[in-house]
Amino acid sequence: MNSLSIRYYTRKIHSHQHHYHQLVLPLSGYIELEMNNFAAPVGVGQCVVIPKNTLHAFKSDENARFIVADLLELPNNLTTMNAPCFSIDDKLMSYLSFTQKQLQGVTNIDEAALCFNLFLVLLRQQTTNATIDPRINNVLLLIKKDLSIDYTLNDMAAVACLSVTQFKAVFKQCMHTSPVKHHTQLRMEHARSLLCYSDLPIAVIGEQVGYNDPSAFSRAFTCYFKQSPRDLKKQL
Repeated sequence: MNSLSIRYYTRKIHSHQHHYHQLVLPLSGYIELEMNNFAAPVGVGQCVVIPKNTLHAFKSDENARFIVADLLELPNNLTTMNAPCFSIDDKLMSYLSFTQKQLQGVTNIDEAALCFNLFLVLLRQQTTNATIDPRINNVLLLIKKDLSIDYTLNDMAAVACLSVTQFKAVFKQCMHTSPVKHHTQLRMEHARSLLCYSDLPIAVIGEQVGYNDPSAFSRAFTCYFKQSPRDLKKQL
């Protein structure tokens, strides 16, 4: 049952439970999840743990994409969590981006096992009791609602009810990156998902993630992924 897969969900609420543990890690977009005493959106840079035999309800935008891990046993660091959702570090986030491509092309059991084993190694290194500050989560929800909006640090700090200096420090502690870099990450990951899984023109995708100038979007995307949107399209 130990496995990794790429999945997507719909806006229709579904509810079920399963006899194994499940981890959901967004690659783009977010999933709205309810179970026990937990009810919150889970977005890029986060992981939510659904214990086995736990009834849960969920929904998501169809364009969102997720890495889902099914586990027979949870690593020790996930058995003493204060909350079912935690922030992942840059190493695991980078691996998710890498393994997304690998999982699409996996053709045998050995390859799948290698992908899963490295994921498990990185998962065991996560600090799971550092829950996201509610003030920062309010900012994340605001950003994710519409990635085309250019929020300034002042805008984000005001939503968090913090000074800009305090906001940057608390955000860094929660998300292991700066607010600007995280916003860029959300935009670029969502743009890549749309390029891979939709027929939208590149210019329209750029607009949806905050770039009204197609050239500016192409430069930003190329800088982030070391590959232009057009080149990515050609590979698909």
